[in-house]
Amino acid sequence: MFQVAQTAEKCTSPTACAHSVATTEDVPSSRKKHQSKVPNIGLDLLGGDFKTPDHMLETLHALYLEIKDPFCLTVFSTPEMATHIEAFRKAKELKEHELDVVETNEVIDMEDDPLLSLRKKKKASMFIGIHLLKEKKIDALVSTGNTGALIASATMMLPMLSGISRAALITLLPTQNEPVAVIDIGANIECTPVHLVHFAKMGVAYQKSRGIKKPVIGLLNIGTEEKKGRRELRETYQLLQEFNQEDTSFAGNIEGKEVFTGNIHVLVTDGFTGNVFLKTAEGISSFILETMHKNKNLIPFSKPLIKRLERELYSAEYPGAILCGVDGIIMKCHGDASPDALKCGFQGALELIQNDFLSKIKHQLSLN
Repeated sequence: MFQVAQTAEKCTSPTACAHSVATTEDVPSSRKKHQSKVPNIGLDLLGGDFKTPDHMLETLHALYLEIKDPFCLTVFSTPEMATHIEAFRKAKELKEHELDVVETNEVIDMEDDPLLSLRKKKKASMFIGIHLLKEKKIDALVSTGNTGALIASATMMLPMLSGISRAALITLLPTQNEPVAVIDIGANIECTPVHLVHFAKMGVAYQKSRGIKKPVIGLLNIGTEEKKGRRELRETYQLLQEFNQEDTSFAGNIEGKEVFTGNIHVLVTDGFTGNVFLKTAEGISSFILETMHKNKNLIPFSKPLIKRLERELYSAEYPGAILCGVDGIIMKCHGDASPDALKCGFQGALELIQNDFLSKIKHQLSLN
């Protein structure tokens, strides 16, 4: 999904960091500080739907078996799970700096209130991960946890990118041409026109960092006419017309059915509408694939077609959503993400590091 360009990044064990910030005091870790040029990625599965050692071990097997680029892994674990991870490390003969375990007894669950968690669970794995990211002890964080808590902690602990007032979740969806970047898909339920314009700026910067020379922006709406939709959307439409420049263009309002034609590169929407749109698209994709599988004997030469559709439609093949707008690489995966989906999310985060994503998006935002 991303153009890969190898860069030199630091891989630093979080052990030293774990005692240098308030939320990580007395957190056990199995390592001493180690430096390397290999990217270090944090993996936090504790707040997701699957909290069993089996799911963790299946994910670790997928990462170390199928990801070929070198990486260091910092995995967050309960004490009960740590024994299984350590046994995995020894069985795979991994060096101590290649797989680091940070233990914690506190976990932010899906049903927890995000703001209440900020006050009461300051040693939760999610907060530890954000602190390690802030202190450059890890280069990226992959999380399946509570989206609200992740966004709240990230925006509280990490600096915002210049000119951006709200962080937003951005993801790629397949189209008939280039993948479209959809922003926001769940971070902000209510947005002002200014917020939506900032989302457009981040979407354009993201697509330019992927090599799209002139990204085309579309505003998700109930019709293509200029006066369609709520007042906020009509105001946003007027503001987005300023993007009709040499290196960017605004295509106007886009109906949901038009998104997958591939005529736009950035789809701007609020987090409520974007999340419904994303999950509806995922549900339709799953329905099509399941129907094809059930009736494959009725369709001649269906096997190659099914494989192609799986590659293009299966949501696990896409790396998750990037939390854009903060000074750090955070990849949010579904709470029920399978080991295969988590592998793709991890690979996506790795490629963002290799492609120097943060520097590129900062540069592109400075030009807007």
